[in-house]
Amino acid sequence: MTVSSVLPLRRAALAALLSLASLTLAACALPVNRAPVQQTYRLTATEIRTAPLPQATVIQLLPVRASAGFQSPAMMYSRSPDTLEPYRDSRWLAPPAQLVGEAIARTLSRQPWISAVQQQAVLVNAPWTLHCKLNRLEHDVHANQGTVHLDLVCDLANQRTSRIAAHWHFDGSQTIAVNDAAHFAQGAQTLLDQALKGIVENTRAAVAAAQS
Repeated sequence: MTVSSVLPLRRAALAALLSLASLTLAACALPVNRAPVQQTYRLTATEIRTAPLPQATVIQLLPVRASAGFQSPAMMYSRSPDTLEPYRDSRWLAPPAQLVGEAIARTLSRQPWISAVQQQAVLVNAPWTLHCKLNRLEHDVHANQGTVHLDLVCDLANQRTSRIAAHWHFDGSQTIAVNDAAHFAQGAQTLLDQALKGIVENTRAAVAAAQS
């Protein structure tokens, strides 16, 4: 093989290597479709302090039930009265009824007239039983402004008289300036704080009446 025939072969091999290197670099520069980051939000107890009663009592708190559509950790929003959809990249830490139940238990347990809040384990026969149902916790999206809705119904039973001592219905709404999950969560917490205040006040009033 002559020198004149070897040179073109070397040039062809070099060109092939350069072409392969270019393809490799191009592949590295291609955008990667990454899954969106999942944002998680929670609802917490509120700081409510009330005066003590002559005798502290025990509350049996039953699990909070949830209406259809609100039984999963999905954060639900609606664009019209007949639609309900979940946020794609945001969710509650747990089903909202569970978060609401935990917030009720913690808020009540901080009151000086309550000696214990029983949930799963029944240690004593509690004289009072509280049961709540979450009918609605959603974000209504309307143009540039949104509204958060919380609908919660509660019944307090006096086990000694076998009667419903108190029944109340919280149906609140909170306007939010930005239609996103973060503002939805903030609005939901504001409404839950109001609902918890009503639970404490109504429960205390019933217990005080029974002790008078």
